[in-house]
Amino acid sequence: MEFTTNLEELISAYHEFSFSLYKEIAKTETGNIFYSPFGIHMIMFMTSTGAASKTFDEIVATMHLNKTTHSMNTYRKLLEDITNKDDYLTLANGMFVDTSFNVKDSFVENSMKYLKSSMEKLEIKKNPEQQCQYLNDWVSSKTNSKIKNLFPKGSINKDTALVLANAVHFKSAWAHQFQYTYDDSFYVTPINQVTVKMMYLEHDLQYYHDSVLKFSVLELPYKNHDFKMVILLPDAKDGLEILENNFSKINLHDISNKMTQQYILVKLPRFKLEQSLQLDETLSNLGCPTMFTLAANFSNIVDDNDLYVSKIVHKAYIKVDETGTEAAAATGFTCCDGFSSRLTVFIADHPFIFFISTRCNKIIFVGRMTNID
Repeated sequence: MEFTTNLEELISAYHEFSFSLYKEIAKTETGNIFYSPFGIHMIMFMTSTGAASKTFDEIVATMHLNKTTHSMNTYRKLLEDITNKDDYLTLANGMFVDTSFNVKDSFVENSMKYLKSSMEKLEIKKNPEQQCQYLNDWVSSKTNSKIKNLFPKGSINKDTALVLANAVHFKSAWAHQFQYTYDDSFYVTPINQVTVKMMYLEHDLQYYHDSVLKFSVLELPYKNHDFKMVILLPDAKDGLEILENNFSKINLHDISNKMTQQYILVKLPRFKLEQSLQLDETLSNLGCPTMFTLAANFSNIVDDNDLYVSKIVHKAYIKVDETGTEAAAATGFTCCDGFSSRLTVFIADHPFIFFISTRCNKIIFVGRMTNID
């Protein structure tokens, strides 16, 4: 029972982290957003297991955990729960250490045992450009070639001693494929519209409308119903900012319990997104600035305490069409007129937020669609 409670606390903390991360990213990123909070959280957890004192406290607090809820056993159970669902979702963690760098056995063993991480020794300092290519190839191979060049030229250099990399890949057909596609309008603003390929579906689906915060929620299940896309659509064409400002009042678990099955007419645009994010400042602002400075304490990774995180890069990709969805993400730490009345109408013809999550609402990807090329 205690273990179940710990897992519930970890999942709750992870959801809080996901929403706080979204709000922080949205402060600086205009337009479309797409990333995997799960991939970022996972590599932060790996980093936390090597941290000590103030550095540890900051990282754990940023993940909305504490010394009681920060448990490697519980995190392993979370990973098992998420990945034990056919072959739609692939997670990979990798630790890459310079040959001159003596990482503590306990850190390596914990990362491999609890976080399913691989570990390789590389001559990073001697051949940084060559190893940068090797690392990018590793990420590409784990994401079905969707994430390329995660580490930009120059990001791996002769000062790099340790690289932690994470890759997430998801691909699945819809449980209910869209019936056809046609040209239609997407309103970037109430008066500015672009022509998009709009997908059309009529089916029994889970739906909820919040009359207070004025938005609708729709679940589009994937094949076998292990995963789903959850779309939050403001009632007003310019209602996205208000919805984002009310994020603190939105709980996906509560919404899921309020949803009912209704016969829905769905119009959703085809879209494809690829985005790179530099997360150093974002995570510092969320509460863990010390790990990016010489004051960082990673004494559980190495005795020589000059180690600090120099850079965190994250890259994500998603493609949504009539047949299904393919999404990938990687993170690197270096150091209605005319419609029948029987239908509920859900027309995503203006900016919306979406999640890809497990059936039990464990979020894997988060996106914001404000414009479609």
